[in-house]
Amino acid sequence: MRRDGFSTFFLVILGLVGFGLIVWLNAHPDQSPSIIVIPTVQQPTEDANSWQTVLRVGFGSNSTPLPTVAIPTASFVPPTLANSSDTNLTPIAPLQLTVVAPAQPNSVVTATPAPTLSTQSTGLPVTAEVVTRPPAQWQPPALIPPISRDPFGRDHYVFARPVDSNANNEALLSYTFGTNGPDAETPWRIHTGIDMPNPIGQTVRAAGTGTVIWAGPGFQDSPSYGNVVEIQHDFGYKGQVLYTLYAHLSAVLVTQGQRINLGDPLGLVGNTGRVSGPHVHFEVRVGENRYRATYNPLLWMVPYVGRGVIAGRVVGPNGIGLQDQNVTVLDNRTGLVVQSTTSYVYLDNGSDVNSDPSWKENFVFGDIPVGRYQVITNIDGQRVVQKVDVSEGMTTFTELAPHQSSATETPTDSP
Repeated sequence: MRRDGFSTFFLVILGLVGFGLIVWLNAHPDQSPSIIVIPTVQQPTEDANSWQTVLRVGFGSNSTPLPTVAIPTASFVPPTLANSSDTNLTPIAPLQLTVVAPAQPNSVVTATPAPTLSTQSTGLPVTAEVVTRPPAQWQPPALIPPISRDPFGRDHYVFARPVDSNANNEALLSYTFGTNGPDAETPWRIHTGIDMPNPIGQTVRAAGTGTVIWAGPGFQDSPSYGNVVEIQHDFGYKGQVLYTLYAHLSAVLVTQGQRINLGDPLGLVGNTGRVSGPHVHFEVRVGENRYRATYNPLLWMVPYVGRGVIAGRVVGPNGIGLQDQNVTVLDNRTGLVVQSTTSYVYLDNGSDVNSDPSWKENFVFGDIPVGRYQVITNIDGQRVVQKVDVSEGMTTFTELAPHQSSATETPTDSP
């Protein structure tokens, strides 16, 4: 009994001492700092798969070897085509432009221009008219002359457009070359050029290189032209001299005898002379510098990019050309009217217009988008239709003649 009581007492004392020691240790923690060890990774000193090593040892025994190209040692010889044995081929004729000696102004014109280069019919200074004109509207870009893509060499698009594409450089459709105006009851004089309506002050530029042979009013004693610039060009066509004329200018910016490059400013659009509104009248004269030597500028001035020209003849049952005949172009796909005009009018008074020496046309449609069209007229109550395909920068020719039978042809939608 006594031994058991002593043991119990000893165990109690030992537990109290242990508990007190734990309390004391918690009250006095160790102040020494702990050390945190951050694991490190050894950086490789060399990439075992670097591209240098791959190239050095190759891609493996089963890989495709790198191709090699042998360096040619012989000189290059261009391939040649064998001559065709077809004797029926027609060679393409080149554009028959000729070099012309520089113009001698005193030998070309018979009168001396007035010393004042321009007159203003509006009463406003030219600078004010330029500043206050309406905003410009861009036209499509034009092709670059000279162009002759016809396989028989009949085209001669040798002139640029005389007005920039940020203005109107398209021909007025209501008064085309060789026609007498939109009103049959009150006909105008036969048109010897094309008109490009623009606000007064728009720049007019040279359609080609050459020499100014007229600069001012009084051109060939005609009051109708107003202020005129005329250029005799450095190049001709089939041995004939070419001239371009720019009329109704509000101001003239060049002088007689001055050398001109393609695109040089010649003057400003105006309304001098006999006009219904401000525009530039553009003429092409071939062979001679006179009123009777004018030809359709649409066959000499480059079309727009992506567009071509339709030229043709309207003839009667006897094959003779018909005058003042209505002609219309329809889009073959949509059936919509694209342009309308009339055939040339000849008055037999010594001042008539001329058919082109290559095409012998009596009507022309300019700047027609590339595609298929129907050209339509009415001859003695008979509707005549011809389908044509228009190509960029080329003239497509068609002839409209009555059928031998009385049946009329109607357009179809077939391609």
